[in-house]
Formats: sequence, C-alpha cells, structure tokens
Amino acid sequence: MYISKLSIRNFRNFRNVSLNFNKGVNTIIGENGCGKTNLFHAIRILVDESMPRITKLYESDFNRSIGEWAGNWIIIQIEFKELDSSEEAQSIAMHKVGTVDDFDNSKGTYSMFFRPRIDIRRILFELSEDLNASKEDLEKVLAGISLNDYETVFAGRGNVDFSDDTSYSKYVGDFDSIIFPDPDNEQTDVYGVKMYGISIPNEFACTFAKALRDVESDLRSYRDNPLLNLLRDKEKNISIDKKVEIEEQVTVLNNNISNLDEVKAVSTGISQSIKETVGETYAPNVNIKSELPAEMEKLLQSLKLWVGDSDEEDHEGRLWELSLGGANLIYLSLKLLEFEKIKKENKIANFILIEEPEAHIHTHIQKTLFQKLDNQKTQIFISTHSTHISSVSAIGSMNILGKGRKRTEVYDPANNLDDKNVIKLERYLDANRTNLLFAKGVILVEGDAEHILIPTLIKKVLGVTLDELGISLINIGSTGFENLAQLFHEDRVKRNCSILTDNDISIVELPDPLIGDSEYEKSCRQSEISGKLRKEKLDEYCKENIFVKPFYAKHTFEVDFLMADNTVEIISTVEKEYKKDVDKKRIEKLLKDKDIAISGKEVLRLAEKFGKGWFAIMVSENIDNITIIPDYILDAIVFSCHNFNNGTLLSIARYRAKSLIDRHFSDDNTDYENLLKELNSCGTQSEAIQYFKSKLPDDVLTKLIDRINA
Repeated sequence: MYISKLSIRNFRNFRNVSLNFNKGVNTIIGENGCGKTNLFHAIRILVDESMPRITKLYESDFNRSIGEWAGNWIIIQIEFKELDSSEEAQSIAMHKVGTVDDFDNSKGTYSMFFRPRIDIRRILFELSEDLNASKEDLEKVLAGISLNDYETVFAGRGNVDFSDDTSYSKYVGDFDSIIFPDPDNEQTDVYGVKMYGISIPNEFACTFAKALRDVESDLRSYRDNPLLNLLRDKEKNISIDKKVEIEEQVTVLNNNISNLDEVKAVSTGISQSIKETVGETYAPNVNIKSELPAEMEKLLQSLKLWVGDSDEEDHEGRLWELSLGGANLIYLSLKLLEFEKIKKENKIANFILIEEPEAHIHTHIQKTLFQKLDNQKTQIFISTHSTHISSVSAIGSMNILGKGRKRTEVYDPANNLDDKNVIKLERYLDANRTNLLFAKGVILVEGDAEHILIPTLIKKVLGVTLDELGISLINIGSTGFENLAQLFHEDRVKRNCSILTDNDISIVELPDPLIGDSEYEKSCRQSEISGKLRKEKLDEYCKENIFVKPFYAKHTFEVDFLMADNTVEIISTVEKEYKKDVDKKRIEKLLKDKDIAISGKEVLRLAEKFGKGWFAIMVSENIDNITIIPDYILDAIVFSCHNFNNGTLLSIARYRAKSLIDRHFSDDNTDYENLLKELNSCGTQSEAIQYFKSKLPDDVLTKLIDRINA
C-alpha cells in the first residue's frame, strides 16, 4: 500500500494542486518559500499519528489567492493504491463512481475537510435556491462567518478530486454564480464516509525528519527526541531484577552524596543564616539532597550521546563538539532507526518524510543517503533544493514546486513522456544541469562560447546576473535540444525555455551550384544547408509548444557578436594575444572590414585557432557596459525571464546611468550624472523607467523594455 496521489485545495501555498507519487523514493524539489514544508505538513495531517487529531486551522491557513476565505473549504486528500485485504485498509477502499455499494478494493482515499458547519452550509444552500439572491446577499452571509463556524472532518472512500475547479464548484459551491449544494444530501460517494471506531493514522508507520538545523536542541526535547524514543522502547526488555538492582544503587548513591561532610556543611550554613535573619520561630528546616532519578525511565532520559569524528577513533565528546554535518547525520540516522522500530508493529503502510537533508550535509553524503534510502517496503518522501539530490533522483518520481503569485504550482516533469524519453532525461540531468529544475526560466545553448560569454554580457551590460533574473543557462553540448526542451510543456514544467542556436547562413555570396564551389564555398554551402534543415526541424518541434521558442544567430554566435558592432572587444583580445605589431595590424584591418565575408571569416579563424571556448574566455575579459548584446540574445532573455518587474528595470537603469558616467562612446554628449540624479528623484519606479527611455531611446535597456512590452 502506498500513496499514489496527494490533492490540496486552498491550504497555505496551495490553491489547487495534485501530486502523483510512486512506490519507493519520491522527490519534491523547489526553491525556498515554495511550500515544501507546508506540503509535508499536509501529508502528516492524514498519515502521522503523532499529529494532533483535532486539527486547528486559522485564517492564515487559507490560500491568499482565493481572496475572501469565509465559506471556502480547505481540503487535503490522499489516494492510496495496492491496498491489502486487512480490515483497516479496506475501511478506506473507494466507492466506484456512481455506485455506493460497489468498491474498488485496490484503491483507497482518506481526506480532511475544514469546512463550515452544516447550519452555515444550509444557509448558503437556501440562498442559492432564492432566485432573487444577489451578490450583496451572499456577501452579508459570508461576512457573518467566523472560524468558530468551521469544523474539521476526516473521511475515507471519497472519489472526487477537489483540486479540480469544476468539482470544487459543484460539490463545495460556486461563489460567482451563487450555487451551493444541499448539505443534507450526504453524497458519501463524493465526500467519503466518516471514520468511526478506527483511527487511520494509527494504522500507518510514519516518521518525519524535519530540516536538520538544531540537532542538540532536538535531542534535549522530551517529546521529539528520537534517542529517547528508542531507549523507551528498550526499557521494557530490561528485567525487573536488573531494574531493582540499578534503582537501589541510585538510592545508595543519592544518600552517599547527600551525606558528604562538605554537603552537610553547606546545608548547616544555610540553616544558620536563615535563623540569624528571621529567628528560630520562622526559620524553615533546610536540607540538601541528591536527586538522581531512581526510576528507570528517568534514568534513561539522562543518557546522552557521546560522539567522535571517524578520523579520531580515540576521542569522543559531547554532540556539540562534533561538526554540524556530523551531528545532523547522527540525528537523521536516529530517525531512520526509530522508523525501523515503528515498522515492526505490522502497520498497513510505512512512510518516511525527510525535509531538506542537504542542510549542512556534505554533497557526497547527500548522494549516498539518497541511494541508500530506496526501499520498496517503505515509501519515502524527500524535499530538497539540492541539485546533488535532484541529479540522482528519478524524473518519474519527482514533483517540482514553483512559486507563483500568492500560490504554488506543481509540475510533473515526466508527465506524458514515454519510458525512452524519461531515461534520456535522467541520464542527462547531472548536478549542474538540474539547476534548470529550480529556475524561473531556461536558455539552452549548444556551445562553450555562448555558455561563457552570455553571463558576462548580461552582468557587464545590464548590471544583473542571470541568477538574479531567475534564468538557468544550460550548455547541451552535442546533445540535441529536444532531449531537454521536452521538459518544458503544458503537461510538464510550465516555464519558458529559449533555444539559442546558429542559422549558419553563409557569410560569403555563394555562386550558382552548377558553376562549382571552391573548397571554402563548399564548406559554407554545406553549413547553410545544414542550418536550414536544423531550423526547419526546430521550428516544427516548437510550433505547438508555447513554453519553448528558438532564437537564431543569422550566421554564427561569433560572427553575429562581431556584426553587432563589437569589433573593439575582438581587437582588444587580439592585441593581448599577439606580440608582433604586423600581425596585430593585419588582423585589425580584417576585423574592421565592412564586408562580412572578410571580417566574419577572420573572427571565425580566430575562434578556430584558439578554440571557441578559450577564445570566448579571452573576449569576455574585454566586455564592458558599452558592449552590444546581439538582438537575438535579447529576445531569448525576454522570453525566458519573468523577473523584469519595475524594480529590476529601475535597478538596471541606475546601473546603466552610473556606468556610463565613466565609460561611454566618444561622440556621446549625454550628461549621465544629471540623468542618474533625475532617475533617483522620480516619484515612482514607472516614472523613472519612462524618463530613462525618453532620454536614451537607443540604449540596450530601452530595447529590452520595448521587447518586454511588445
């Protein structure tokens, strides 16, 4: 038996989401603040017996994107598969749709509803029956609802997914149309059956290891201390005779300590001081006694872990002396050992939830931990923002959480992909490339030159990094774009992915093929034919997918960079790398030639001579704020980036103005100091951005803004 699906409605980060899970290890990945902890909390409400059964929720627990919370429901549903024949498992077996007395014994559901009490729901139903009811009437009813009018209900066997908007409107209520269901119609096939006489969470073995940050504090806790829980379990195995013997020894030890002359002397001194202060009549009797606990359970509570690093076998110390990573590893090991104890109690299902194991744990340990945890008899959920864990996790067992406005979206990266394509993706996603799973947008490139130069271009010209924009730049190397681009789709990860590649149009005018080509022309023609076929194929591949879009250099990256009026950057590179003046002058003349057949051929020769990657590194050292970003790269950035809000644009505007004070073109007479001053004095961000555009209509930022607004 395992959790196959989790649906959440209106709970904290989640407006309406569904997550699919598999047996074994499941990974939930996402950036900080996207709701990984809240998702685990939702699961634990339904399956963790250590959670309070009376679930107290507050206004702040409703998702903010719904606006008015009153009248809405919070719903958490879990679907199970492969139920066994036990009475406990069959108590949640699903009704088949439309047939109350017919069951699908292999599947089950268990749900929590936080909803208005039946009297409130009756009022809403009666209002919906009134043909003259208005929005104002509904608002009056909702305004009178408080949390005291809500109830928490747990039910099994329901067969409706309330994360679906249509189902929610039908069975909870349509607030826009003022249509609400009759609460006296129980519809147990929809909402499920209330569980009487059985506590479903008690039938599960569930262990939760929270984000590992303060191990020492957790191991001092009475309730949540995994070491103490393990020791309590072992206490019942200690023989009565042994317990009595130890307890008697503790009693003797307490007496010996209390009767020490030094202790007696302090006790006598305190008594004498009190008597001298208040007199014999009012002075209390004072004694000092040792109170080492004589009860076995309390003695076990006093036990502490002593630990040492593996490279110092002869030394052990208290936990706080150990490295933070080592302490966290010990805590996690204790939680897993605690789980093994619980699992032996013949529960109907076993779950482990591990929150961000990467916190303070070395990357090699992260990978080893993940691979060791895979156990088919136990379902494991790991939340992470570690690329090392995500790189060794199966795409088919992964859910990605992405932050939206007031709500979190869930992406299933393997949805509707066949096994062959899933395997390709899993082989390709190493620790570096899994960055794209955490990004707001992605740009795919196929060469080292683009991978090296584009981040430098953005940083030096715009004053922001790709990371600040939420863009992950991925070099696919010789692998086809399709292998990674298939991730970004309406069915899978709904994030924009730009593809940057060369169109390879010949830089020389090609003669009629019947006349015959020179070797160089032949090479150019072949590249152009290949580029045309590649473009046709890529355009066709992206045609029906709104999340993937190709952008082409007309010729090649190096040629288009040069033709964007970046001759100075290339010449500066030549001057540093060549020693002979005659060579420098010859190359400079070629690069400055207005004929692309000449200048383009020379820049390609240089890239070939030094190697494209190394040449890009050399050129990157000469990029500054007045370097021109080629248009097709700007287009790709705008498509991939959703972080160009007014705050970001104003930050770029200030950077541009400030950097242009010190370095601008010689024929540029703009007063950039005054421009910066005026920008800072504008009343709003929008006004400042418009002012910048009006003063610098040809600036790269103005081009960027025009593309954003197009």
